[in-house]
Formats: sequence, structure tokens, C-alpha cells
Amino acid sequence: MSFINSTLGIVSFALTMPTLAQQATSDEKEITESRYETCDGQDSHCVKNIEVIEVKGEKLNPISMGAQGVYTLDRKLIKDYRFGNGNLNDLLGVLPGVQYGESAYTADQVSNIKPAEVSIAGADGRATAYLIDGVSNNSNLNNVAGNTDRNLLQDVAGHSQEVFLNLDLIESIEVYDSNIPAKYGNFNGGLVQAQTRKALDKLSFGISYRQTADDWVEYHNYYSPDFDGSDTLENAVFQKRDFSTYISAPVTDKLGVVAQFQYLESQESLEQLGSLRLQEQTNYNGFIKFDYALTPNDDISLSYLFAPYEGNYFDVNALNSDYTIEGGGTNAVLTWQADRSWGYINSQLSWRSSENSKNANSAWYTWLNTAGKNWGEYDGSINSLEGGFGDIKKTQETLSVKQDFEIPLAKVLDGDYSLSIGYALEQQTSVFERLEDAIVYNGSIISPMIDCAGYQFDCVETQLYSSVADLEEELGRPLDLQNSDDFLLYQSNIQQTGQYFQSRQVTPKAKAEAQVNVFSAYLENQLEWQNYSLTLGFRYDYNDFFTNHNLAPRLRGTVSLFEGDGKIVLGANRYYASDAINYKLNEAMLPTHSEVRAIYQHRPQQWQASLTNTGYRYVYNDLETPFSDELTAAYRHQLLGGTLELKWLYRDQQDSINRVRGTNDLGEAILYGANSGSSEYQRYSLSWMATYDNQHIECNVSHASNTTSAEQFDGETRTYINSNDYFLNFSYDDNELVYLRSDNYELSSRSVNDTYHLITRHDMELEKQDFNRPIIANLSWGGDFGNWQLSAYARFNGAQDVVYATGTTKSVSEATSICDGCAPNRKEYPVYRIEKRPSFWLLSGSVKYSLVVARDYTMTLSFEGENILNERTYQVSPYTTGVELGRRFWLGINLDY
Repeated sequence: MSFINSTLGIVSFALTMPTLAQQATSDEKEITESRYETCDGQDSHCVKNIEVIEVKGEKLNPISMGAQGVYTLDRKLIKDYRFGNGNLNDLLGVLPGVQYGESAYTADQVSNIKPAEVSIAGADGRATAYLIDGVSNNSNLNNVAGNTDRNLLQDVAGHSQEVFLNLDLIESIEVYDSNIPAKYGNFNGGLVQAQTRKALDKLSFGISYRQTADDWVEYHNYYSPDFDGSDTLENAVFQKRDFSTYISAPVTDKLGVVAQFQYLESQESLEQLGSLRLQEQTNYNGFIKFDYALTPNDDISLSYLFAPYEGNYFDVNALNSDYTIEGGGTNAVLTWQADRSWGYINSQLSWRSSENSKNANSAWYTWLNTAGKNWGEYDGSINSLEGGFGDIKKTQETLSVKQDFEIPLAKVLDGDYSLSIGYALEQQTSVFERLEDAIVYNGSIISPMIDCAGYQFDCVETQLYSSVADLEEELGRPLDLQNSDDFLLYQSNIQQTGQYFQSRQVTPKAKAEAQVNVFSAYLENQLEWQNYSLTLGFRYDYNDFFTNHNLAPRLRGTVSLFEGDGKIVLGANRYYASDAINYKLNEAMLPTHSEVRAIYQHRPQQWQASLTNTGYRYVYNDLETPFSDELTAAYRHQLLGGTLELKWLYRDQQDSINRVRGTNDLGEAILYGANSGSSEYQRYSLSWMATYDNQHIECNVSHASNTTSAEQFDGETRTYINSNDYFLNFSYDDNELVYLRSDNYELSSRSVNDTYHLITRHDMELEKQDFNRPIIANLSWGGDFGNWQLSAYARFNGAQDVVYATGTTKSVSEATSICDGCAPNRKEYPVYRIEKRPSFWLLSGSVKYSLVVARDYTMTLSFEGENILNERTYQVSPYTTGVELGRRFWLGINLDY
């Protein structure tokens, strides 16, 4: 120790744990006492007038004490609440108002390695901004219809995030639901920012392995009321393995490196029409990051992340339906952070590339369930499905540069002023390439006399086990089909009934490319004066597709009460959406067209273009950018060593882009973009969170409502000639239409009146009311007790109306003939059903035990349980047969140095 002058100042930080009687926690320190003491005269360093300054540092908990509506999950919370796959989204549910999509609770989620989609502030997953070290991780290749049906005709089921970041990589997570600073933009939901771990100043490394399997899962099998008991459900046979390793080390006194690799694999045997088949998914996370201290005031970091995903799937209700989805991506980020006497600078250059592609059979057949094509009997369907929807390759590449400046300004009238400014430039290129023609056959015609004339795939001829002559020879007389015995004999002799398709829809091989350039800038001025703070900012965004100049105000402020123990938070903000490249890509895509063929003398003729249906294109002209206006008010108070928060949040989304049917001057069917859509979201939440010396606890309850305007829907798809006959009022793709069944229960007559609505999948996604449970409650806790680490997490999901898949189809006949020589056209569409899903509780927990196995080596054994109480999740409707997930476990082992 060296002394500069005769007075020694000793600062002792008493970072004491607040007890229940102490004031609550925040992220600030307070000087509680300053006094002078006389040091020991025998000490050679002793001088007079030693000042002892005692500072009380308060424990952090997730609730912010500033004006921003942010919740922070540190490394401790991340480790305690890691359940299941260990994805980022799996952790967010402990926070108020965060809702999962209903697919998060389905039975196939136990083997799925994709993160569940989440909603923050009422918006769907793709409206939330995801950042990794300040760089966007949002994918514009996602299709929300993939949340309902993974096997899509015109697209590939994706995810709102480009890469699935493993929790082992993350140091902290910030989740914003309101009062989001102006430096963040291009979203109209919430914001999730993950900070990756930095290199340590000493060597550390580790290896871990976790596993779950079907022996550690309980399934609940439920059967429909008309189940005859013949074919009972078989539980899936699966295993899921998670292997990861990391190293963090100093390379020199100024350079450090951290690297991590994770491999997550799932193998599941699913029943496909009575046979068990293997379905596989894999996800990799390879990450390396260098941190270099260029000067005492300049830090440079360079990181590279490689995270591909692959899933090999099949449709459980269709033959020859294998398909592979490849996703994930890569990013590289260069960051320079500089401290100067006049302020702080953060400069960043990043490159990202991601993929969302599918390999599948190129033709889809909806056969009638007859002899030879009767595998549909397995699930009681009138149809037998076969095939796939063709190969599609989608890629997204993004190059961006940005700079942020934080500048403290001079004091004025005892007020502290600071200025935040910044800008960003981004170029994003997306490519949609259909690698082959995709053909959808619908509306099979039974024709025992059909002669396929060389058509091998879309036409089958009648085949008999024995010829009619052989039967007559066996009978010793001519076959008489008017005789019931002869008729039954002939029916049992049919090996395959002749049938053919007279209409099909063809999506041609094509490639579409779109590029969008984006410029953003922001400015925020913050004033802190006595017990008040006020932040006023603006954000400007421009892209060269919509060519709109968007200016979003951001206003937030606080008032401190009760000597700093209480704080009122108010805010009014606007957030603009940013998925322009999706619309530009849709415009560039070629439409589907219909083809028909006639039958002449029992032989199918050549396919020819239909005059009644030529497909549709997208056109987006003169559109405004969708935005969401926000009002929020909150009160936070320090209570029982933690922070109590009462929050009201209101979002009014305007200028949402809806679809309007029409035609252009050439008579082509067009879906025009319009700004007629809107929605409203409102939430009340009550939360309390606290962190103590060796424990932490978080609890919250939220009541939310979310309404969507009628203009957002496509609406009626049919025009009726009379009460029974109709024709489609637009050139829809066959795979785009579904039946939605609703029931009206009449108690007096004890009857059910069912109504079937033929709607688009776009409307079904809106009807589904995903992320819209009115009441959500969470209670979570974690603690360290010597070698033991314990945690528990309980979640209540309130009841709501949802859409169930029935696994059946409904047949309809159109009023018009599609060609001369064609039979009346009939098509099959899948049926979904609206039902009430009851409320349910889920309890998860983990137990970890750590022990030193050698010098500086620690081994940790872990046990994780989900749905420990084995509760129902009501994913199977009361009228269908299906499987729900019950209790399930993970076991793991870690070795760390």
C-alpha cells in the first residue's frame, strides 16, 4: 500500500443483506455513516484522522427502480430457473405479463428443441425484438401459421429468432415491456436483450451432460366420446440429450477468450398410421468471443456464433410425408467501447446470416378412403392423405453498423442532465426460392371404370384379387350384383377402387429476392432533479420499401416518495414495427395456378389451365408503417426487503396491415395491403420480487385483455347462390382454407347445433387467440444452502377459448363446373374446433448438489422436474383422442474448474 498524503481514506463497503425489517432493494448505494477513528499506533502505516465511510449496498432484484419498464435476470436466476431445453424463452415466463403460445404445452413439446414462442405486451412472438449483445436476433423468415401446422404449402415453419441461444452463454437478460428507450426500435411488442458472458481473468472450464427420456415422462391418454376401444394410444418413445462444454481464459494481460459448444439432440418414435417411426431434431451452439483492453479506456470485443438447427419430421396422418426443416444461423460482431472525458461511445459492426428451408415430396394427394387407399381408416377419416409440399429454401442476410453516445451535461439548478444519441444503418437481403413445382391434388373422384392411360401418380385403376371370370367359374354361374350375397362377394374381392383427380393447384418453381435498406437515429435527454426524473426522446426510422419517415416520441418520468422508498412511474411512447422485407418478398413471389382435366371414354385427358382460378399475387402500395402507442403507469415500493410493483399498461396498435381482395386491370386476383387493421391490449399486474443473501423470490399476477378489429380478418370466403349452393369469392389456395366449427349448446333440448365456417388460415390464427389468457400468475423461488441449490417455479394459466385441431376433414361441392366433361367438383378441407380450455397450474423445480472432487474441481449433480404435480394441460379437446404431457424429469452432471 502507498500513501499520497498524510491523510488516509479508508472506504468500507457494507454490502449487507437486508432483512425483512430493512428497507427494500434497489440498484443504488447509500452512505449511511461517516466518522473518524484513531488507528492502531503500533501499525507502521498508522496516521491520524482515518475516515471510515460506511456504504450500504442494496441487493438487486429483477424489478427496475428507474423509469424504464425493464426486468433484469442475472446469472443466478438464469441458473436456478433453467428447466427443459435451456432456451432463453423458457426462462421468461417468471416475469409479469409474459405469455406462452398454446403450443408450448402440447405433447410433442417434450421432444421439440425449438423454443416456445412468447408474447410480451400483447404482441405475438415476431413483434418482440430479440437482441444478443445489442445485435438483432429477429428472423423475418418466420411464418406464424407454423405454430399451428409445421408442414406448410407456401412457406416453411420457422421461429421469431434466427438462432436459439443456449442459457450457458448468457450472463444476464433484460426484458422490457414498457417505457423502452429510444435507442431501441423496429418492434411493436416487447424487447429481450441477452448479454453473453465475458472472459474471466483466470482459467476456468467445464463440461456438462443432461438427459431426459420416455421412461422419465408420464403421459395422459384421452379418448373421444365415440372411441370404440379398438386402437389404444401408444406413448412416444424418445430421448433428448444435451451436451455442452466451455472454457474461459486470459491469453495475455489485456486479451481474454471465452468459448462454448453445445449439442442438443432429440429422437422420438411417433405413431404414423399404426406404425412407430423415428423423428429427429438437432441444434448446435458454437460460440467464441475475444475481449481486448486496448487502453484503460478502450475495450474491443469480437464474437462469432454458429447455431444451425435441423428437424426430420413426418405427418402422422399421411403416407410418404417425410420432410426436413433446416434453420438457425451465424453471426459475427465487432464492438468497440470507449470512455472519454466528455462521454461514453459504443460502436458496433455486425453481420448475420440465417436459413429456414424445407425438403419434402413435391406432390400432396387427398385420396378418398376406399380400398387400396384406405389408410385413413386408422383415424376415422373419410380421406387418405399422402405426400408433401415441395422443396423451399429461404435465406436472410443482414449487415449493420451503429454507434451510441452517452454524454453527461453540466448541472443546472442542481439538476443532472444527460444526453443519449445514436444512429444505425442496416441492409437486409432475403431470398425465397422454390426449388421445384409443388402440386396439391384435392377432390378425388371415384370411378370404378377409370382407365388411367399412363397417369401413374394422380390416378389409380380398379384392381381385383380375382377376375370376374374366375369368380363366375367358382360360383358356376354369372355374377348377379342385384343379389346381396354376390354383391358382398364382389366387394370383398376389390383390392383397389379406381379413383382420379380432375383438379390440382400448381405452385411453380421460382426465385424471389428482396432487399431493404434501413436508417435509424435517436436522441434522448434525461433530467434528474431532487425527487423527479424526466426523459424525453425521439426515434427516427426510414426504410426504402415503405419510404415512410417515422418519428416515434418516447416520454417517461418518475416521482420519488417516502424518502425514496416509493416511486411513481409514468410513460407515453410510440413503437414502429419493422417487417417490411416480408411484404417486399411476398410481392416478388409467383402465384399458384389451377389446372383441370376432363374425362373422355373413361380416360383422363391432359391437364390444362383453369379459367376460374389463376391464383393471386400480393401488392403493397402507399402503406403506412404499423405502430403501437403506449400509455403506462406504475407504482413501486420497497417492502419486506424487496420491491412491490403495481403496473398498468395500455397498447393501441394502429395501421396494421390487413389483406383486401381484389383484381387488377388484367383481371388477376390480387391481395392488396391496407392499413385498416387495429388492436388494443391492456394489462394490470401486481408483482413483488426480492433478493436476500442466499435466497430470492418472485411472484406476480396479471390480468390482460387483447382485442383485434374486424378489419384485420379476411372475412367470408364464399358467395352463396342459394342456401345450399355457393362459389368461392376469391382465388384461394386449397391449402389456405380450413373449416372452423363452433357449437351452440341448447340446454332445454339437450342438443348441440354445430356451425362450420370456411375461413382462411390467416383468420384462424387470429381466432386462435394465442397469447391471450386473461389471467396469468407466477410464483418462483431459489436458494443456496451449503452444497445444495434448490429452486421452484409455479405458473397458473387462466381459462380461455382456443382452437383445437380435430384431425378430420369436411367435404364440400362447388356450385359451378370447372370444365366441360368434368364431374361436379368436391374438395376436402381440415376441420378445427373452438372450445373452452380450462385453467391449470404447473409446478417445476430443480435440486442440485455440488461437491469438490479434486483441487479446484467441482462436480454438480442436478435433477429437474416439470409439471411435478402431474396436472392436465387440456391440450386434447373433449371431443378428440390425444395425448397430454404429465410429470417429466431431467438428470444432469456438471464438472467445473
